[in-house]
Amino acid sequence: MIDVATHRPSSSIRKSCRILGLDRRQYYDRKGGRRTEEFDDELRALLHQVTKRFVAWGFWKVFHYLRLQGYTFNHKRVYRVWKEEGLHLKLPPQRKRIRREYQELLSPDGINEGWAMDFVSDWVVGPEKKSVRVINIMDEGSRKALWTTAHHSISAKKLITVLDKLVDWRGSPQYIRCDNGPEFISHRLQVWADKHQVEIKFSQPGKPTQNGLIERLNKTLRVECLNLNWFTSLPLLNQDLQQWWSDYNSCRPHDSIGNTTPDLYEIENKNFYYSTVG
Repeated sequence: MIDVATHRPSSSIRKSCRILGLDRRQYYDRKGGRRTEEFDDELRALLHQVTKRFVAWGFWKVFHYLRLQGYTFNHKRVYRVWKEEGLHLKLPPQRKRIRREYQELLSPDGINEGWAMDFVSDWVVGPEKKSVRVINIMDEGSRKALWTTAHHSISAKKLITVLDKLVDWRGSPQYIRCDNGPEFISHRLQVWADKHQVEIKFSQPGKPTQNGLIERLNKTLRVECLNLNWFTSLPLLNQDLQQWWSDYNSCRPHDSIGNTTPDLYEIENKNFYYSTVG
């Protein structure tokens, strides 16, 4: 630092640079009229070369890669040039986080009071491999599997068509429990629920145990049906699904309902009546 009156340094350059956090080499370069920005062309070209080859790498990955290649650039200098060149990764905008209140999983005492629904993913191996999604809907009171069918894609409109058929068969439940999938949070489904006076109970994101009954049904479906066969077409898959659906409701005993079947459990409960299909 220079004293204006005497034109002499009031303290040593070493001490001044240490206090200011300035490298002495940078001080002498600036004093000689040379700026580090004038020597950034090499670094700029190097960064473009690396990011063109490794398009998914971020700043720190590129910086440590340059260090492994023997370059000794300071990370602050590299980051300054990185920002000037606009090399930040273009990340897709994140969907707004959905917040839900905690809802304790309590199965209803009566039948047809509450339903639960979810999707199961699988594959059809034919001339070309295609993904399929299985609609799974159950009655939480009787543990009865109400609907199990596979489709190549499931829209909110198709889901509502299925729900309309179930309502015609059994009547409207008081609520339907589900997760936060795009089909479930759609405006179309909410309009349908308001029309039939059905409450949609959403589980909290990342908390599948809050919809544990349908998750248990999904596991049973996968273990007892989907994992046992290779399906070469969608009709063959649905044929096996209907056989499993029939066995699950009429043959398979359930611990939670007294080791009886869902069909027998519903028959034994005198307070539940529903029309037969057709």
